[in-house]
Amino acid sequence: MSAARSRSHRAYNLDRVVAAVRERGSVTRADLERMTELSRATVAVLVARLIDDGVLRELPAAEKAGTGPGRPPARLALTESAGLVAGMAFGHGDLRVAVATLSGDVAAERHVRLAVDISVGAALDTAASELSGILREIGHPREDIDNVVLGLPAPLDRRTGRVLVNNILPGWVDLDPAAGLEERVHRPVFTENAVNLGAIGELTYGAGAGVRDLVFVKVSTGVGAGLIFDGRLYRGVSGYAGELGHVQVEANGLLCRCGSRGCLETLVSTPNIIAALQPMHADPLTIADVIRLLEAGDSGAVRVVGDAGRTIGRTLADMCNVLNPEVIIVGGELGLPNGVLADGIREMITRYAQPGVARAVTVTTGALENHAELLGAIALAVRRTGNIGSSLSS
Repeated sequence: MSAARSRSHRAYNLDRVVAAVRERGSVTRADLERMTELSRATVAVLVARLIDDGVLRELPAAEKAGTGPGRPPARLALTESAGLVAGMAFGHGDLRVAVATLSGDVAAERHVRLAVDISVGAALDTAASELSGILREIGHPREDIDNVVLGLPAPLDRRTGRVLVNNILPGWVDLDPAAGLEERVHRPVFTENAVNLGAIGELTYGAGAGVRDLVFVKVSTGVGAGLIFDGRLYRGVSGYAGELGHVQVEANGLLCRCGSRGCLETLVSTPNIIAALQPMHADPLTIADVIRLLEAGDSGAVRVVGDAGRTIGRTLADMCNVLNPEVIIVGGELGLPNGVLADGIREMITRYAQPGVARAVTVTTGALENHAELLGAIALAVRRTGNIGSSLSS
């Protein structure tokens, strides 16, 4: 084999090792042998090279579980010098920004309150400023960022990346947020529906780990669902998949912001839940107040949120009959562990889904709470990184 071919082959194998670590976050050398189908000796040489180059690091030894002999095998992860990614998640009134390594380990994170829909330009300026602040904090130039994934609580045209109508951010309709942010951060930017990112986050880091078919339901200012089929995100032909809040549940119900009547969202979104509880309280309520009432066992809050769960669950029962998911993960502010919202959903799926479908699905609450969308953005950004081994193997 010529020297040039030998270098090319080594670069290819380095890429395979780096890609395998990036896929899993952290791996043992034995994992790498299985994932790359390279020999133990080859993996040992490649890992040693990547550690010497500062691309890989050995994680601190964890306490050994069980009573068997020997030490647990060392685990490997990518270092910051291998590159970084950034994730951003806009809510209706806030923004979360984080920078992470290519193993998905968050290096730093910021959270700011923000009137997202008042000025698109100001919102993107804030996002760029927060990213710059994080990079200064951790001592990295922006060139170290491979790509940025931006999450928005809105459906996105999967062909153009533009914001579609019928969302809680009307001021963003028909805009291209990725292009606007790229002008400010000078790095590649990709946009994704925030609820889809919640599904990816729970699939990668949370309650959906190891699951291939799941529905992530977020109940907040709007009601949406992120759909994962066979381990892959499903967006629909134009980007509207998962708009659960616009399923009609009352033919002559309240007028919805989408123009239809009786949409699920008009009954069970957090503003409607607050409005239903407000007559029982003298002071203006917030969603934080509703959560405190639920945690205290307040009968009114339990009744209203439980009814919301049952209303959502009736719609999800039909979805289960069509899609037959393995897990439904309940997120959003009211997706509390062992909470009444999830209980109501579970009750109606058991009652109205086909028996075999109902037995097959597990209804649970998210493990990541209000970080699901941000961690989903990080996970998607990691997946979007290109091959980096070849650039480090010369």
